[in-house]
Amino acid sequence: MDPLSRNPEHTSSACWLVGVDIGGTTVSTVLLDECLRPHGELTVPTDLSSPDATMWCVVSAIEQTVALGDASRHLAAIGLGIPGQQDYEQGIVRIAVNLHWYDYPLIPRLTEHFGVPCAFENDVRAAALGVYRFDNPSGDQSIAYVSIGTGLAVGVILDGRLVRGRHGLAGEFGHMIVDPNGPLCNCGTRGCLETLVSATAVVRRAKEAIAQGAGGALAALEAITARAVYEAAATGDVVAQRIVDEVGVELARALRSVVLAYDVDGVVLGGGVTRAGERYLRPILAEWQRQRESSALARAVLRPEILRIADPTRNLGAWGAAALAADLMSRPGN
Repeated sequence: MDPLSRNPEHTSSACWLVGVDIGGTTVSTVLLDECLRPHGELTVPTDLSSPDATMWCVVSAIEQTVALGDASRHLAAIGLGIPGQQDYEQGIVRIAVNLHWYDYPLIPRLTEHFGVPCAFENDVRAAALGVYRFDNPSGDQSIAYVSIGTGLAVGVILDGRLVRGRHGLAGEFGHMIVDPNGPLCNCGTRGCLETLVSATAVVRRAKEAIAQGAGGALAALEAITARAVYEAAATGDVVAQRIVDEVGVELARALRSVVLAYDVDGVVLGGGVTRAGERYLRPILAEWQRQRESSALARAVLRPEILRIADPTRNLGAWGAAALAADLMSRPGN
């Protein structure tokens, strides 16, 4: 892709840009003006009753978002972050399993409905763009954004360029096989990285520990979530801490591979489980330090200052999608 502009001056004056993050549970939006200043956000449940119902749910969310702003400004462009695989030339969602979209002509339909340019991107890459454009205090030009939720994927920006790969699958590190005898992954293979370190994996590990007789704060949890496991570890629960440490070690090793594969300036972690903050980073950094003590290569590349957690106050997927909209407005003829 072309270098990612950070200059909002090319957008049309007095206009609205809408960024949309479409998930299987919610549709989240952000409304920005021509200078990329925020004027409102919205989150609504995703209607999954049919493929068309999902599309109209997105349309409604966009219309409600525009209504949050001053009517004197006009809607100029829409950007969307969508899970799955997209055909960027045709504007077709090829596969978005959780949304039940298969070869769905989303961009042509939205463009026809709103009469403005629309563009989409894979949701993790859109979030990576959000980090690059809006959560980048050091001005890094090469960033790996690691999304950790029900699965794991990496959005990569190298020298200011968003990396998609030949088939739009760049960054699918979650399906890197770590343990061939490990848990079964949804992709059909055993031991993929996301089966060991995702939020879903943390919950599975906790349930397995309780089934094997673990007590304490972990067993007392009313609802077992990844965040609750990290909170239990913070109270001194030994089993919860063991899970946190094991996940941290596995993730640290995988992040080493990300750093070595892409030679980035920074690695940014996002997803609900990362809201544990320093508690989440601590075992990762401890494993990096262990490697640094015996390896000159590790000392050179696994520097603690390159690792951080994304701004938890923003939906960076929606913000990145809004940046896509801004890029549309910078093209000749818009």
